[in-house]
Amino acid sequence: MDKILDILKDKKAKDIVSIDMRTKSAIFDYFVIATVDSSKQSDAIVNELKKSNINIHHIETSNDSNWTLIDCFDTIIHLFSSQKRKEYNLEDLWKNTKKILDD
Repeated sequence: MDKILDILKDKKAKDIVSIDMRTKSAIFDYFVIATVDSSKQSDAIVNELKKSNINIHHIETSNDSNWTLIDCFDTIIHLFSSQKRKEYNLEDLWKNTKKILDD
């Protein structure tokens, strides 16, 4: 988890939120949400995750490249444009859940 958060910070993702889901989900342990400025930034994050030997199960990217979902088995990462992040407001769904990092 720390390695993922370090990569997001190094690649200048903004407003990083990590949510502890261990008591809420049997499927994954952590839910990470971050804002990116472009699809190139999102691609750079994905490439760095791969180079760092983060175990990635699946990557989903929207056609308009405003949302990238990265399934790292025990951690789900959502990279949003600021507009899409406001639109989906995933943090609100988990507002009563423990935040590990709220950047």
